[in-house]
Amino acid sequence: MASEGSRNRRFAASVLFVIFSIVRLNRQLIETTTSHEPLPPLPALPFSATIRGSLPVETVAYAVSITGCSAKLQQRLYDAAVVLKRSIELNAYPLKSESGYAAKFYAFTLKPEDGSDPARVDRCYQILSQAGYEVVPQDKPIYTSLIKEPDGAGSMLKNGISSDGCCGDKELIKLATYKLTDHNIAVHLDLDTLVIRPLDELYDVMHYDSISIEGKQARKRLADLAAPTYINRRLTGNPSESFGHKMSPEQLFANITVNAYFTKDYNMIVPQKYAQSVGVQGGVLIVRPSVAVYTHLISAVYSGEFYGGFDGKTSGWFKKGYGKHIWGSMTIQGLLAYYFDVEELENAVELNKCRYNNIADNARISTFAKNPKFPRGTLLPFVRNASNDRYNFVDTQCRDGRKTCDDTNCQRFPLSEIRIVHYTYCKTPWKCNGCDYLETYKEPLCYEMTREWFKVRKTIPGEENVTMDDVIAQDDGPVSYINEHNEVEVLQGNCYKEFYLGYCRENGGYKPMAAS
Repeated sequence: MASEGSRNRRFAASVLFVIFSIVRLNRQLIETTTSHEPLPPLPALPFSATIRGSLPVETVAYAVSITGCSAKLQQRLYDAAVVLKRSIELNAYPLKSESGYAAKFYAFTLKPEDGSDPARVDRCYQILSQAGYEVVPQDKPIYTSLIKEPDGAGSMLKNGISSDGCCGDKELIKLATYKLTDHNIAVHLDLDTLVIRPLDELYDVMHYDSISIEGKQARKRLADLAAPTYINRRLTGNPSESFGHKMSPEQLFANITVNAYFTKDYNMIVPQKYAQSVGVQGGVLIVRPSVAVYTHLISAVYSGEFYGGFDGKTSGWFKKGYGKHIWGSMTIQGLLAYYFDVEELENAVELNKCRYNNIADNARISTFAKNPKFPRGTLLPFVRNASNDRYNFVDTQCRDGRKTCDDTNCQRFPLSEIRIVHYTYCKTPWKCNGCDYLETYKEPLCYEMTREWFKVRKTIPGEENVTMDDVIAQDDGPVSYINEHNEVEVLQGNCYKEFYLGYCRENGGYKPMAAS
């Protein structure tokens, strides 16, 4: 065995070697960092290894807009804006581990006509600012007096746009989303929407080019996310016709550059006549910001090239069929439908509305009403009564003109597959409607969607301590439940506790947020 003295000598020599090595390494580092030669780049890590716990892939702009600040809107604006914002945060970087895209929030309001400071005089500006949005006041989108009247009969835009659709020419404020050029991706959402899952599958197509691994994977996935009508339009020229595809959807999307995503509103048309020219559903728009596109769209309005008629062929914008059969045809719903379908078809993708803008609607027309534009859910099996016409209506043809449309039957679409819900057909959660109405597949999904809104509200600091003791409605059911087989079951229970989670005390008895 070595003596203790020799062991000590070896230990001392080792220490001296380590010290010498550290000094030499430190000198090399100093020489390297003080030289003018750039440091070699770090090797790139795979996408999946870099987005979590580091920087986001990019920051997406999320915008909302209002066209007026009524007293009624002011009552619920804060709650609607805060819950929508929170729903996005919960499904974005960094709170959502599966998402690589961060979020920044904007709100568009109209500047006061008298030139006053909106931060001082506009109550809605103040509410949206308090809710955490960067408020960006806008000039009037257009001045109707400057709209041209093209030669020849039929142009009706100048005299009609102010009263068109829900909000007239003010609805064009949504186009300001194209001006958010600090971002590569911008999303405009109506205030009665809710994001319940990440949207990375869409953003990846816009962010990554078609030759990258991530870009190839995202485009392959897009074949399952796009609306069947869009694929048909691209491959056959007819959104209702799938026969005669010359390539697969995967091949169609392999090299696509996407500048916009949107959905369409098939509830507003008669399928036999208008399936070729359907209006955009304005609640969800995803675009690549561009001042050039914004200017082009505004210029289209000033051209006055909108013609009356309901034929769906030679009426509307530039006589391409996007006319008065469309609700809001002179503004967002008609203008963008024309632009996306006619001018930007190869770069603007219609999405499956059940996944990205679900309003719990039926894909088919029902015999419940003679007017085919009247939406009606599919009757629940246990409600049907063959001896009573009121409870014996049936579904007929597909609203989008196709022969089969189960893939866009939103009332039966699994909640686990939905990304964005939209409270139009279902009514807004803060209305606190009773839950005793149960006839069609629409109602159970609406109740589930309503619960999602209140689940998000419960995650907001200061809102998590709601107590069911405040519920005064003596409601004993029935309470609908969608089971694991996507079928409806009925149980006993208090819907104000089951669906409204205690935030509604009774029918119409909404409890506003503490900070509102």
